[in-house]
Amino acid sequence: MSQDFSLLYFQLDLEPGCSLEELKRAYRVRVAELHPDRHGDRTDSNQGLEALTELTSLYSKAIRFHRIHGRLPGAAPKAGGEHTSHTVHPAQPRHAGRGSHDATPTSPRVTASRPIGRSDPAPNRTTPTLAIVTILVLVIVMLALHWSESGLEQKAENSLHAQEAEQSYDAQEPRLELGMEEGAVFAIQGAPVVVQDGIWNYGSSWVRFEDGHLVDWSSVPPNQLRTPTPRPVSEEEESQ
Repeated sequence: MSQDFSLLYFQLDLEPGCSLEELKRAYRVRVAELHPDRHGDRTDSNQGLEALTELTSLYSKAIRFHRIHGRLPGAAPKAGGEHTSHTVHPAQPRHAGRGSHDATPTSPRVTASRPIGRSDPAPNRTTPTLAIVTILVLVIVMLALHWSESGLEQKAENSLHAQEAEQSYDAQEPRLELGMEEGAVFAIQGAPVVVQDGIWNYGSSWVRFEDGHLVDWSSVPPNQLRTPTPRPVSEEEESQ
C-alpha cells in the first residue's frame, strides 16, 4: 500500500481492511470537520481548505481503486484474483462544494442505446380499420342493389299480371262494371271472403258498394277480380 493511502486511513482513523461503507462514512465526517465555514480564523480556514483538498484527492483515488480492483487499497485480494474491468470507465469525482457531505464520484450508468437513425416501427392500425370500413361499404352497396332489384322485379311482375288479366278476358265474358248491383257482382266474382261497411274483400282485392251499387274496386295479384283494369275507369276516361 502506498504512503498516500496510509495517510488517507490515518486522517479518517480507519484500518486498511475497512469496508467501503465505513470509508464513505468516515470521509463525510472528516469533510464536515475540515470545511472552511467551520473555521472563523482565516489562517485556520486556509489550512482546512488545503487539508480538505488533499483528503478529497486521496479519497477519489481510493474509490477509483475499489472500482477497478473490487477492494480498497491495502485490503487483502479476494479469492480468484483482483477484479478488473476493461469496458466501464470510472466517472470523474465530484468536487466537494459548500454544504456537501458526500463527494463520492457518481458511478457510471450503463444504459442500452439504439442505433442512430433507427427506431422501432410503430404498429400500423390503419390497415385493419380500412379493411373493415371497405367491407361494410360493400355490404351496404350489395343490400341496396338487392332491394332496388327486388322493387323493380315486383313492379314488373304486377304489370305483367295486369296485362295478362286484361288479355285473358274476352269481350263476351261478364266483367265488373261501375253501377252493378250486388247480385250481379256476386254472380260474376263469387262469394267474398269478408264483408264489412259496404266493402267485399276477396283476399288481396276488394270491391266497394254505395246504396247497393258498385262504385269502386281494386284488383291486385294474386287474387285478381274479373276485370281487365286494376281500378275502375269511367266512361269519360274510356272515351279519351
